[in-house]
Amino acid sequence: MKQIKLKINHLQRNTTQSYIEQYLGFLGIAQKDVMSFINVPKEEDQDNPYTLNNIEVAVKKLHEKLMEPHCSVFVQVDSDTDGFTSASIFINYLQERFPDLEINYALHHGKEHGVELSAVPAGTTVVIIPDAGSNQYEEQEALVKEGKTVIILDHHEVTNFRDTGAIVVNNQTSENFTNKNLSGAGVVYMFIKVFDDLYFPNNPIHRNYLDLAAIGIIADAMNMTALGNNYIAYWGLQTVNNKFMYTLARKQERGIKNPNKLTKIDVAFYMAPVINGVIRSGSMEDKELVFKALITQKDDNDYTRVWRGVTYHENFWEMAVRIALNAKGRQDAAKKKSFEWLCEKIKKNGWDKDNVIIATMDEKESTKVSPNITGLIAMELVKEFNKPALVLRATEFNGISVYGGSGRNGNFYGLSDLKSFMSNAGAYYAEGHANAFGCFLVPEQVQLIRNYANEHLDAATFNNTVYEVDYWFHTGESLDKEMLFELASYEDLWGNSIPQPKIAADVNYKMADILIMGKNNDSLKIKIDGVDFVAFKCADLIQQIKARPEGHATIVGRPQLNVWLGKASVQMVIDDIEIFTPEIKKVSALDLI
Repeated sequence: MKQIKLKINHLQRNTTQSYIEQYLGFLGIAQKDVMSFINVPKEEDQDNPYTLNNIEVAVKKLHEKLMEPHCSVFVQVDSDTDGFTSASIFINYLQERFPDLEINYALHHGKEHGVELSAVPAGTTVVIIPDAGSNQYEEQEALVKEGKTVIILDHHEVTNFRDTGAIVVNNQTSENFTNKNLSGAGVVYMFIKVFDDLYFPNNPIHRNYLDLAAIGIIADAMNMTALGNNYIAYWGLQTVNNKFMYTLARKQERGIKNPNKLTKIDVAFYMAPVINGVIRSGSMEDKELVFKALITQKDDNDYTRVWRGVTYHENFWEMAVRIALNAKGRQDAAKKKSFEWLCEKIKKNGWDKDNVIIATMDEKESTKVSPNITGLIAMELVKEFNKPALVLRATEFNGISVYGGSGRNGNFYGLSDLKSFMSNAGAYYAEGHANAFGCFLVPEQVQLIRNYANEHLDAATFNNTVYEVDYWFHTGESLDKEMLFELASYEDLWGNSIPQPKIAADVNYKMADILIMGKNNDSLKIKIDGVDFVAFKCADLIQQIKARPEGHATIVGRPQLNVWLGKASVQMVIDDIEIFTPEIKKVSALDLI
C-alpha cells in the first residue's frame, strides 16, 4: 500500500462551512462561486460570448453569406470527441435553422487535425473549421485566395499569429474572455448562442445543443472548476437531446446508472472513449456512420442484422452505437497487444529508468503500434511506470527525418506542463495541450532530452507513492457518517480538476462484519460503524481477509451513495487496503506517520 498523507488543505470538523464548501474552496473555486457548484448554476455564471474576439464579425459574415443564393457550407470535422461534437453542434443548428442549405463535411482518415484543402468542394461559399485550424496559415490563405469565407471556431493555443483573411474566434486569443478552459464544442456553442441572439431572439434554440457542448468539454478534459464550464455541464447533462448520445448512454447501463441524467464521470469513462475508439480504430465507413448518427434527427427505417442465425431489429442510432462499441472493442485488443510489446522494449533498453520515458520505434517496429492509438499507449505507459511518456515513431516532418508521435503526462506535482518542459528542453516540435500533445524530435535530440529530464526533474516526483487524502479517521475515531454522506451526495460535481474526495480510515474488523458477495464470490463488504466498505472483483483481497478473519486494516476509499428500494445510504468504495494482524498493527509504519 502507498504511504498516506493528509492534504495541506484537508477537511476540518466542527467549522461553520459545510464539508463540500471546504472541499471546493481547496480546489481554488472562489467562495462567491461555490454555491453555483453546490446548487443550480445561475444564468450569470455563463461565459459572455461577446467577449470572444471576432465572434460578432463571424456570425454576421456567416449570416450574410447564408442569405446569398446558392450558398454552400463546408465543415471540417476534427478527429476526436470534441471535434465530432463541435462539428455536429454547428451542422445540427444550421440544419434546423436553414433546412434547404447545402452543407458538406469531411472526416479525417486518421488522427489528423485541421482542414484538408483537397476535401473542400470547389463551389464552397463558407468553410467552417471547428476545434482546429488556428495555426493553419497556409491553408487559410489558400482558401481565402479562392474567394471562400473561412471561419475558425477553436480553443487551441495560437503561435506566431498572422492575419490571413480568415475570421478566427478563439478563446485563447481573446483577452477579455476569461474562460481559457472552454473546448471547441464550447466555442461553437458560444457562436450559435450569438447567432440566436442577433437573428432569432424570439425563438432561440441554442440550448438544445447544451448536451453536445457538455460532452465535448468533458471529453477534452477541460478544467471543470471554470464557472462557464460548470454551467454548460450541469444543464447539458440534465437532458441528453442528441439521439445517438442518448442511445449510447442507454447501451452502457453497466457503468451508467441513469442515462436520463448523466454525470461527468459517465461521459469521461463510458461515452467519450467509445467515440474516440471509433475515430481511432474504426473504418471510414464506421466513422461516417457514427458522425451521421450525431447529425440525424429523424430516421424511421428498421435495420436488421443476422447474428448466429437470429435476426435482430435496430433503429438507426442503435446500429451506429453497436458499430461504435465494436470498434472500441477492437481498439482495446490492439492497445493491449501494442502496450505489452512496448513495455518489454522500454524495460529492455532501460528507458524506464529515465525521468521521462521516450519510447522510439524504427520504421519496422512502427507497424506494431497503430498511429491512431499512439496517445492512448502513451497514457497507459504513464500509468504503468508512473512517469511522463512519449511514444514516437520514425517518420518525416517538414522534409526532415524525425521521431514523431504523442506525449502524455500524469498528475505529478513537480511537472504540471509536460509540453512546455519539452519545448524548454529543445524539442523540435511540441504542440497541443499542456499534458496531451503531438511531438517531433530529430534523432540526435532523443538522448539529449532524456539527459535533460534526468538532470532537471527530481526522480522523487515520480517515485513518491503517496495517497493524499482529504480526511483520515485514525484508530479509535468513529467514522463521521454525516461527512461521508454529504461528500457522497455530490457525484454530479466530480470530473477533471474536481476529483472525488479520498478518505483514509484505520478500522478494526471481525468476521461478523464481513460479507462476501457476487455471483462468483469475488466482491467484498465490510461493515464498520454503520458504513459499508465495498470492493468488487477482489479475489486476492478476499483471500487475505480469510487468512486474517479478525484484525486491523487501513483503508483508502471514496464515499458514494448506494440507493436500494428508494433509500440512500453511504458506502466507501475501497481504492486500497492494508490488513494487519493485531501484533503487526502495533509496529506498522502507517501507524507511525
